[in-house]
Amino acid sequence: MIVEHTKLLIIGAGVHGMTLAISYMEQGGCLEDLIIIDRLTDPLANWKQQTSSISMSHLRSTRVHHVSSNPHALKQFASRYAYRSNHFKDTFGRPSLELFNDHAETSWNDYRLQERFLGDERVLTVRKDETRYHIRTDRRLITADAVIVAIGQSGHVVLPEWTDEHCRHVFMKDPSDESDEVIIVGGGITALHYVVKRAKQGHRVTLVTRRPLEVSQFDADRQFMGPKGLDDFHRLKQDWTTKRSFIARERKPGSAPNDLVLKVKRLIQTNAVTHIIGEVERDSGSLFVNGEQLAGKEVVCCTGIRPHPVKETFLQPLMEQFNLPLTPCGTPVLNEHLEWTPGLYLTGPYADLIIGPFARAVYGGQEAARRILPQLLATQKSV
Repeated sequence: MIVEHTKLLIIGAGVHGMTLAISYMEQGGCLEDLIIIDRLTDPLANWKQQTSSISMSHLRSTRVHHVSSNPHALKQFASRYAYRSNHFKDTFGRPSLELFNDHAETSWNDYRLQERFLGDERVLTVRKDETRYHIRTDRRLITADAVIVAIGQSGHVVLPEWTDEHCRHVFMKDPSDESDEVIIVGGGITALHYVVKRAKQGHRVTLVTRRPLEVSQFDADRQFMGPKGLDDFHRLKQDWTTKRSFIARERKPGSAPNDLVLKVKRLIQTNAVTHIIGEVERDSGSLFVNGEQLAGKEVVCCTGIRPHPVKETFLQPLMEQFNLPLTPCGTPVLNEHLEWTPGLYLTGPYADLIIGPFARAVYGGQEAARRILPQLLATQKSV
């Protein structure tokens, strides 16, 4: 088995993993001290597959939220390569997917991160001895001084109880299964993008939502992207249960930006889309909403994604080895640097009780870099 050592291992090459790798290099990290590993062949592979599957045109994030630690990097990139104004939407400058991806790939290539990337490689276990972490994959053993886990949540889809083998999650379906008539379940940004996509293809679309379409420009109120807006949240300190309630109250699932909601409402008004409000129920093999049977064989659920419980990940051996603490809701107890145990850091859904409602968003990757990298780089230089 191949054995190699690195000062820093980043597990995950999605938006957060890429942000941490690029920010590490921007802040003076050494390329030879870094390895990035991902279960998929290419960086951003899952992100690109999912955004492509719903034909997403623009992100929900603002122009200052991207994969660089420099908040102006995306705007500077757009200016340098003469991207037209349509690549930034509304007063918040929400970037086009094309621009966001091009900037990410160019930054990745500029820092030669592909040279330190191990793709199509699955992490099996993480353990630790007195000085180093031991990460076993399906191909090699890696020892690392520090590890950042940035695996996100996009691999674990959520399906309602009433689904059967004929119902597919939008991120898990095969495009060849599409028919001329489709039932789309869900009222959030993913569902509405997918409604627009299928309507443009000329398909008869029925959209089923629990409540009327709801407008929210972001996943939560913008105030939670800055320290002042999080004062009340941070005062809760280690009251993990109240913090979890805070996040659940302030996040806005089942909502979408105003322009997207208006676009779908126009499709409804012109009868290109049928909108039904109510709960889906299954009875005798058929689906009903408000007592009326849904017509159509193709059912696509846009009903969310969620992280794997940390106990079900490759971190379980390490948890048992050091009896690492969990909050009452089962997430790791992290310090302000997102450190669970010395040298092990977690981002995204595992860090939302520290970062707040936007921990899982693009912003969350930048905030993770701000919290993790100064301490990590200082430690590397002192050794």
